[in-house]
Amino acid sequence: MRTRFVILLSALLLSGAGCAPRERLENALAKVPWFGAPSNAASEASRSIALESGLAFTVRPSTLGVTGAFDGVIGDESRALRVTVREAAPETFLATTWESASATGTLALALYGDAEAMLLPAFWPVGEGEARQNGGLWMTRAAFETLQNEGGVEWRLGLAEQTLSVVSRAFQTFNTLAITYAGSATTSGAASPFHLKKTGTSDTFPLLVDGRLTLVRVVRASSWFADLFILDHPENPLILKVVVHTAAQPALKALEPTPVHWNELGYEITSISRP
Repeated sequence: MRTRFVILLSALLLSGAGCAPRERLENALAKVPWFGAPSNAASEASRSIALESGLAFTVRPSTLGVTGAFDGVIGDESRALRVTVREAAPETFLATTWESASATGTLALALYGDAEAMLLPAFWPVGEGEARQNGGLWMTRAAFETLQNEGGVEWRLGLAEQTLSVVSRAFQTFNTLAITYAGSATTSGAASPFHLKKTGTSDTFPLLVDGRLTLVRVVRASSWFADLFILDHPENPLILKVVVHTAAQPALKALEPTPVHWNELGYEITSISRP
């Protein structure tokens, strides 16, 4: 009954006027007695989601700004991805399988522990894919701890080994333009477009965990390129949400001639099933 009520509340909030549906949702949930839980409850919920074989989650593009754990109520199923962890050796290797309404694939992340970049779903190749020194949708433990302890870390975008040459060339152009635009946005002109700065934590990130709407703790970080919401779990720093900034759009248009939907790079993980 509670879950049904919160899902209906979420739908009503998102259908209302305004430009910040997630903020309305988080504020509303925090005021509901049985969801206004102490922060340690959100932390415990985050720590209960382990990075292990069998972990599965749903990923939705965030083009329309529809956010939150509303599977089956809000969201286009044809655009959603279902991702399953097939193998997990967090310091060395990760392997996942994924499927959508129209395609399937695998993604092997070799040398995951040395990763310095993420691989957004929009860049995943159909069929077998591999990316070296790339975290996929995860930060590494080292990068996450650096972000937590030092307040910032470099976390770039990467590509799979099987990426089409036309995408690789356009991606290089995007990176060049991103550096130029990010530099022009600062007084020093020397900013990295992908340097994340920690902006805080939140204990009211709604996520369906094993079918139950749960508030989890996330670490918030921001770069010139995007805002990231990262599960507060040093052994499973899953990037739950990426919101691409409008400032990046001129650079992203370098991807227009490619099959990549440059305006759909953002995503949100809306539900998780533990093994």
